[in-house]
Amino acid sequence: GGGGGRGGRGGGGKRGPDAHVELRVSLAELYSGGTRQASVTRRVVCRGCRDHRPATAGWEGAGCAGCVRCPPEVRMVHRQMAPGFVMQQQEQVQSRDFCKAEAAILDATIEKGMADGTQLTFERMAEQLPGQVPGDIRLTLRAMPHPAFRRDGTNLHTEMTISLRDALVGFSKAITHLDGRAVPVSRTGVTKPFETIAVAGEGMPHHGVPSQKGRLLVHITVDFPRAPLSAAQREVVEALF
Repeated sequence: GGGGGRGGRGGGGKRGPDAHVELRVSLAELYSGGTRQASVTRRVVCRGCRDHRPATAGWEGAGCAGCVRCPPEVRMVHRQMAPGFVMQQQEQVQSRDFCKAEAAILDATIEKGMADGTQLTFERMAEQLPGQVPGDIRLTLRAMPHPAFRRDGTNLHTEMTISLRDALVGFSKAITHLDGRAVPVSRTGVTKPFETIAVAGEGMPHHGVPSQKGRLLVHITVDFPRAPLSAAQREVVEALF
């Protein structure tokens, strides 16, 4: 899949390993699209190690405190030479540019209709190792379960409970969709228990062609009366059939 890359490859040298992270997204985000940020912590090497120190197995930046790879830094200090007389001098100190862990923010673009498991690639954003070109970060989208909708490719499934009266004479209801719209669902005749009503064009967008959408499949449950019918009610029902 595509992703928010960080420039081209460029340069040579051995390439470091890729890093893999996951981002949990909602079904609504996969339906409507949008942007999300993910924070990752990666190792960044100092300027001395970046180009000169060879990468070794198990290297963890040990010995940074006593390392003299980076040139000394120059800082200005003020020294009091006598009462009322202060002299400004330059002083060389050990570089503070140590290998360290650094937080990085990944801006992930979620396109309409992306699937669970889609990978976004952020080039050269993985951990740095001495003498190596950083690998990529592979960010995998993981869809969270939705309380009302279930995805099946480009189709969406949902449940609707109707009364026995609605099942016999018809009904007109609305389902609140993932983007907040009210989608009408109606029947004019008899609706059988466990029947499925298909609403065209109200499923998930096709990734890459978001104007095309799958179907919304509404699975019907009929809520039968739980209390026994009275004699008068039984007569009415029997008269209908």
